Amino acid sequence: MSLNDAPVMELRVPALAEYVSVVRLAVLGLCGRLPLSYNEVEDLRLAVGEACASSVQRAEKAGRAASRITVTGELEEGRIVLTICDDVPIPPEAGPSGSLDIDPDFDDESFRISLMQLLVDEVGIGEAAGGGQVVRLVKNCEQGRDAAG
Repeated sequence: MSLNDAPVMELRVPALAEYVSVVRLAVLGLCGRLPLSYNEVEDLRLAVGEACASSVQRAEKAGRAASRITVTGELEEGRIVLTICDDVPIPPEAGPSGSLDIDPDFDDESFRISLMQLLVDEVGIGEAAGGGQVVRLVKNCEQGRDAAG
């Protein structure tokens, strides 16, 4: 259950590289409401940046300059849940939706998935209702932990 039973943050930006820093800054502000260490906040911001970079790269490859990324952040008891959703169609060669398998050739997308899995406690990837991609990132925090982490 979220703190207010509603998204704490919702941000919609163009799927362009220059807006990834805007999303990372918004996540920083949201993280300030939980007892996360500096390193945990930076890990989460990096994971969000990788999810957004995936959307940007797919939008560029598809020639979809008008694509959008929507980031929703919820504060739940002891954790933060971020959902990064885009409206860029997933190419058929990308494999089944929701797959967290790492490509043996270790392409950019496989690297991003691997990095997100290392940085946060839970990663989920699937197909959005509009045919784009949705990434769900969860970072747990311990109440009362000191700031040094």
